[in-house]
Amino acid sequence: MDIQYVGEHLFAGNAGRFGLVLAFFSAIFAAFAYLRASTEGRSDSRQWRHWARIAFRVHSLGVLIASFFLFYILLNRFYEYRYVWVHVENDLGLGYMISAFWAGQEGSFLFWTLCQVLFGNLLIRYAKTWENPVMTIFSLSQMFMVSMMLGWRIFGINIGMDPFVLLRQLPEYAGEALFQNPHYVNLIVDGNGLNPLLRNFWMLSHPPILFIGFAAMLVPYSYALAGLWKGRFHDWIKPSLPWTLLGVLFLGAGLLLGGVWAYESLTFGGFWAWDPVENASLVPWLVLVAALHTMLVSSKKRNTYFPTFLFTILAFVLVIYSTFLTRSGVLSGTSVHSFGNDGMGRQILIYIFTFLVAGIILLAKNYHKLPAKESEEPFTREFWLFIGALVLVLSAFQIIFTTSIPVFNSIFGSNLAPPVDVVAHYNNWQLPFAIAMALLIGVTHFIKWGQNDMKKFLRAMVLSLVLAAVATILMVVFYKINVPAFVLYIFAALFAFFSALDLVLRFYRQYATNGAVISHLGVALFLLAVMLTFSKKDTISQNTSGFDLGANFPANENLLLIQGEVLPMGEFHVTYVGKERTGNHIVYQVDFLKKNKEGEFFKSFSSYPSVQLNERMGNVYEPFAKVYLLRDIFTYVTFADLPVDGHEHSEQTLLDEVEIAINDTISILSHRLVLKGIDVPGGVVDPSNISITANMDLITQTGERYELNPVFTVRQGTMLYEDAEVRDLDLRFRFREVSEKPMTIVLEIIEVRPDFIIIKTVIFPFINLLWISSLVMLVGFFIAFRHRWKHREGKE
Repeated sequence: MDIQYVGEHLFAGNAGRFGLVLAFFSAIFAAFAYLRASTEGRSDSRQWRHWARIAFRVHSLGVLIASFFLFYILLNRFYEYRYVWVHVENDLGLGYMISAFWAGQEGSFLFWTLCQVLFGNLLIRYAKTWENPVMTIFSLSQMFMVSMMLGWRIFGINIGMDPFVLLRQLPEYAGEALFQNPHYVNLIVDGNGLNPLLRNFWMLSHPPILFIGFAAMLVPYSYALAGLWKGRFHDWIKPSLPWTLLGVLFLGAGLLLGGVWAYESLTFGGFWAWDPVENASLVPWLVLVAALHTMLVSSKKRNTYFPTFLFTILAFVLVIYSTFLTRSGVLSGTSVHSFGNDGMGRQILIYIFTFLVAGIILLAKNYHKLPAKESEEPFTREFWLFIGALVLVLSAFQIIFTTSIPVFNSIFGSNLAPPVDVVAHYNNWQLPFAIAMALLIGVTHFIKWGQNDMKKFLRAMVLSLVLAAVATILMVVFYKINVPAFVLYIFAALFAFFSALDLVLRFYRQYATNGAVISHLGVALFLLAVMLTFSKKDTISQNTSGFDLGANFPANENLLLIQGEVLPMGEFHVTYVGKERTGNHIVYQVDFLKKNKEGEFFKSFSSYPSVQLNERMGNVYEPFAKVYLLRDIFTYVTFADLPVDGHEHSEQTLLDEVEIAINDTISILSHRLVLKGIDVPGGVVDPSNISITANMDLITQTGERYELNPVFTVRQGTMLYEDAEVRDLDLRFRFREVSEKPMTIVLEIIEVRPDFIIIKTVIFPFINLLWISSLVMLVGFFIAFRHRWKHREGKE
């Protein structure tokens, strides 16, 4: 007999599931109808386009319905739904409730699909003659995207993951006693909660901006395939340029926000750790930037069509590949971003295979039809732009090859070992690419399209070269840089910077020029900031406490701080003031001190590193950065005595409970304790309202004497204690009660364990230059995007 469940909110789930099914089938019909409309010579082409538009609008409605009801069940905390139970809990704030939408596989696919719905409708409005072929490919991609959320099981094969599945419908909970209760909904009083790494301000913006960038990259891919399909090898470039720039802008902004999140939330000390999933998002961005540059060459000189098509196709395919790396579980042991293995790997591989093979077949089929490349002089802007694009692609290839080692091992059964020092491996490989890129940026600023005069070129470049050389010498001397490759890197970055600055100052009124040049200015500053920030970072937290911290906490990087003690650390002295717990956060206050002329300490600033407690998913140590104009002082806790099962550790231990009479002497840990007398104020004894002071002396082994006066008080039958403490010996004495024996008291001897933490502090010079340069680069992309959007129609 079926159980009639009570209290389930089934309408929301059914409505959301209906929206997904509607979106799936309408996307199929839209792709079919646009395909029919794209067929040349059809008399009913306009009618098919009319039906295709309706189908895509219905598809859009279905995605909106699914999105609305996923938000609805999240905001209302309907814990009977798996997605809600996994990502939401009772005390989750509204901002993080929004983050919960894209916290899991299903929600992130839905948000990505929603972004593509927006761009698809913009294409219907603005693509004009390109609408039919472009939207054919676009709608096919939408079909794949929605299929990732269907949650169907056909012939034993899972098709997607249903965001609206109930907990009781999951196979792993079959026969669970909880779900035999018709009123089980009332018994699920809280959810599992959002991953603590996602409970950060920057995670409200980093994932959605990244997904907008992913969505935008589908558009130039669709234009490229449409151009190959229709034999319009040149015409597709101009309308796709603004979309390419939009993808570069948003994906770049998403990477930047991810770096800010990592810097403020993670404790590896930096903004980029070459995490495999970070790499997988960087690679399509690099390839798309390469495609952007070859598009510019193709639009100007009507050549380099093959690499332009190839790079544009690969950029989008690599976006899907980055999704595979994140969601297949292949990186679950190597990345903090991985969703884990939820069985979607094969389905995403089909998505990759379909769109890669489609691009390769069309490109191969049309290869001999592409306009022949004219013999190209090496001393032209178009030649060096093409070389720059190749450098970007080679850089991307190195990154994706190393990142994909777990994939190769999984597919081929090999046992390739990833680099032992991942950061050093990537840095060493990417250094030559960065140098080449910076030099190319500097050179191409002074080379015109077509033929160039060598003398004019050299004269134009002299000032930038001289300034770069002088600045390099100054920096090498001042910062004591003695690695030749680093010196060349700094020179190349400065040369790119001064050459870009030269053009910005000379052509500041020309937005079209400045969009590219400003972004190059940002890239040059970024490269310079990376070198200064991370090659000259200084770990100042050497252990001066005198305690052995063990192998897990190297003494040249970690400092043990006992509460109240002051220890030297770099140019500062530091003291651990204390901690404060608010909800699931423990915030530690560490004061950084300096000395005035009189040798007295004064507080320079306070640092507040914290720990986010999470029993289900593990505690997260969160750093604190004191921001100055020219440097950040970055501090985090590497060890703290944290609560277990919600209970704080006791900071005191009862050593002994003894009876001692007046004038008696007892031995305490090789010390002598003497009870000299007892004082009763007023001399009146009222058992229900009394205060008694014990007068004692503690004499240490070395002869030091401490006068102790613990107080035992009774107020209306309630016992109160004022303990006497000897901080130097970490001992506390409590007058527990009056003994039944005459002139005798009961005394507790307590060992006090001082609170302590271990911290690591790193100084990052010029980290603000890194953030500013990134913003400058993005501003340049935005200016270029705005210009290209305004001029997306008309002649080249």
